[in-house]
Amino acid sequence: MTPLLTGWPVEVLFSNRAHASICAETLAHHPNETGGILLGRFHQNRWQVLEAIDPGPGAVSTATTFSYDQAYVNHLAAKLARQYRQPLQLVGLWHRHPGSFDRFSADDDITNRRFAQQGRHGALSCLVNLDPQFRITAYHVPADLRYQRLPVWIGDGLIDRELRQQLDASDLDPEQLGAAALAYELRVLFGNQPRAAQPLRGAVAAGLEGVLAQLDQLQQWRYGLRACGEVLQVALVEREGPRRQLWELQASADGLIRTYVLEGDSHAD
Repeated sequence: MTPLLTGWPVEVLFSNRAHASICAETLAHHPNETGGILLGRFHQNRWQVLEAIDPGPGAVSTATTFSYDQAYVNHLAAKLARQYRQPLQLVGLWHRHPGSFDRFSADDDITNRRFAQQGRHGALSCLVNLDPQFRITAYHVPADLRYQRLPVWIGDGLIDRELRQQLDASDLDPEQLGAAALAYELRVLFGNQPRAAQPLRGAVAAGLEGVLAQLDQLQQWRYGLRACGEVLQVALVEREGPRRQLWELQASADGLIRTYVLEGDSHAD
């Protein structure tokens, strides 16, 4: 085994719900193999697992192998992830092995490597055994497959409170929904004309106060800004309409600020 490096995981925390899901799935398919994926967060050097998803109604389970119902898993993972205020991420997977075999097979290595390459912290991979008592063996999987066994702890109180917070009706506040929708629109507009973000400088920076005053007078539009050195990008989203605009403000040789329309029509009311 390789010593843990700075910033690598030191332990695995399971919520009661995630642990119960693994137990239920193992029981439902005993004595065959089964498994699933794990949703949570890598936070404070710990894998914190809040949800464990079964392999789905179309999964194939035998005494020595199992396969996922991929469409089901993808759908349910996306649904569950969005039920938390900090959306959950795919952190790894688990599956049952027969007897006391708590090491990975060659096929497991292939799957683990694929998952580990998707995130900068690698992945979490857990093995379940009944020999005869239920136990979970958890491993950190770096991209080079130098597995590191990690201690496992179970209990909702161990999971950081900010990760456990789920959505409720207050998250449907119209102002909050409007702000989220605007943020999405601005990301799309700025993404259509990518520029490296950097502190605003030059004549455009000196004239920023006047630009903001004009933008604040636009009753029909909401706006967002992106500083790009000597260029200021301005994205405009119509409050109650379909129009979207992206402008750039640049200082010309005569010291005046010129505007250029990159996307949308040429004027804002």
